[in-house]
Amino acid sequence: MSSPIGGFYLNAQYRKKAEKFELSTKPKLSISIELQLDDGIILNESQISSADIECRFSTAQAAISLHPTVTSTGMIQLDSSIKIKHPDEDIAQMKQQVVNIESGETLSTLVEGNERIRLKISCNIC
Repeated sequence: MSSPIGGFYLNAQYRKKAEKFELSTKPKLSISIELQLDDGIILNESQISSADIECRFSTAQAAISLHPTVTSTGMIQLDSSIKIKHPDEDIAQMKQQVVNIESGETLSTLVEGNERIRLKISCNIC
């Protein structure tokens, strides 16, 4: 008779293998972000991440959580949540911005239409 604990152990091992396989099949992305407030750069970072895995960029002044996905057409959708530390409550509120770009493209956009906050993103599929 087998032990029920052994079954849990084997199940956990299979889950780990499945997760590793799933990560290995997702496209790798090279993401660069620049966040400007009132024409001054408050965040400028780059990361390599996998599609569908949230990545975070942060400095003392700002933090961005970014969820990248690759669509069936090959476009890259970047769904971001932006938090800026600032005394102005309009600026300090959590902001959302969704950007669709092609691999190798750089895009600059106003965050939620606010002329004081500009987001510049480039992304490449590795």
